[in-house]
Amino acid sequence: MTGRTSVGRIVAVNLGILLAGLVVAELAFGSWLFGPSWGTMNIPRDVRRVFDVSNLYGGPRDAVYSRDRWGLRGTYKDPGAIDILTIGGSTTDQRFIGDGQTWQDYLSRDLGGTIVVNAGIDGQSTMGHLRAFDRWLSQIPGLRPRFVLAYIGVNDAHLQGQQQWDDMASPSVWRRVERYIANHSALAQVVATIQGTLKARNAHVVHGGADVARGPWVAGQAPDPGRAVDSALLDAYQQRVAALIARIRAMGAQAIIVTQSRSDYRVTGTGEPLGRLMVPDTVNFGFWAAQTAFNRRAMAACRQAAAVCLDLGGGLTFEDGDFYDWVHTTPAGNRRIAAWLAPRLDPILRP
Repeated sequence: MTGRTSVGRIVAVNLGILLAGLVVAELAFGSWLFGPSWGTMNIPRDVRRVFDVSNLYGGPRDAVYSRDRWGLRGTYKDPGAIDILTIGGSTTDQRFIGDGQTWQDYLSRDLGGTIVVNAGIDGQSTMGHLRAFDRWLSQIPGLRPRFVLAYIGVNDAHLQGQQQWDDMASPSVWRRVERYIANHSALAQVVATIQGTLKARNAHVVHGGADVARGPWVAGQAPDPGRAVDSALLDAYQQRVAALIARIRAMGAQAIIVTQSRSDYRVTGTGEPLGRLMVPDTVNFGFWAAQTAFNRRAMAACRQAAAVCLDLGGGLTFEDGDFYDWVHTTPAGNRRIAAWLAPRLDPILRP
């Protein structure tokens, strides 16, 4: 009996020492007491995920998606040396596009090595982008990009049901508790890193859940964008874009506003809309009118604030194969985006 008691005491003492060591390690290396407070924010950090995208577009089966300790995606030595920080929703984040094939990666190369870093968050609208400056980006030590490029418009046209992404926190109490622990615990970060390194999580992706629209693309009587969306929604969007420009400038950066397009219509280089030829002899312009209405308001706010205004949505002609669903671009589409942006940004970056 005495021997068993002694063994029990030894085990208890060792467990106590181990527990005390874990507490000390958590306090020393976690951010419970010191360092940035990420709270319950649901922002991927220190992640490396591998997605099976073989059913989305041609190319390698696996797409490696990684974000660093600050939640940023891309290559840079110092947050203070970033030339262009890009913000936006899933079309900026590009969850199922592998590292090296995002439009930011191609843009960096087209601009001769300019440091372009991705701060996109899947599902966010301009509401979330505004909150991100205070809740997230301000927590990154030394972050001072020369430019902040906002690739916006698609999510704002479909705001309903996105509050959890714009709030950057889950509506579930337990999920918020889980994120709070993960955002502060050193041990949780170690476990997540090991899991990501040793066991890549493959996922058969259903990002858009719909076939991509294809032509033939023809001209026709396009609907009036001015009547496609309630003016109150457009007024609110224009005000948010203006506020976003002001917030970007408050961090000491120049604002670049870039509009977006979709796969269910096309525009020519002169901005003429093209729709899908339907039967009987009608042309379906998809969401062209609604998206164009939002894009025009973004450009209006941008011009009024004298920021850099690039109407990609009204000026870039996409081709079949550039999208893998209604709004998300493939690596081929990303190359086209970068090729359109680069010559327009180059004079601004190197005046």
